[in-house]
Amino acid sequence: MQRRTKWLIALAGLAVVTVGAATAMRADSAVRAFIRDNGTTPRGTGCERAMTAIGWSMPEHADEGACVENPSGVFPSQWSGTFRMPRPEVRGWLDTHPPKRFPDQRPDEGSVDDKNGIHINLSYLKSPNFGQGDLDAVDVKVEWEGEDNAVVTFKTYPG
Repeated sequence: MQRRTKWLIALAGLAVVTVGAATAMRADSAVRAFIRDNGTTPRGTGCERAMTAIGWSMPEHADEGACVENPSGVFPSQWSGTFRMPRPEVRGWLDTHPPKRFPDQRPDEGSVDDKNGIHINLSYLKSPNFGQGDLDAVDVKVEWEGEDNAVVTFKTYPG
């Protein structure tokens, strides 16, 4: 009888140790997976995809450029990138993406247009292409590269 009791106690102890070790291993794996990536690592993407994601279109004669998606677990992805396009087409392209300004924002607020280029902060109330949240702003900087070319750099800020 005592021999059977000792075996049962030993078996119960082994079960507790096994369950405890398995639980610790699962917790460790979950923490490592969360810390490692959790889907928010910036990744390179085509500028055509980036422009489409923010509801814009690439300029017809632009190069491929280099763009990045910065995913977020809470907000819509942030997008940024740089590409080149013909200088004479810049203003027409920008005019196809008019800002939906905040009610108290002046039409010229956040805009600079000078001999070096154009810098515009387009503020939005809503973006039709984001399902998780609203696009707050698109910051666009255009630098003139001689008489013929322009370098366009943009970054979005989700709200």
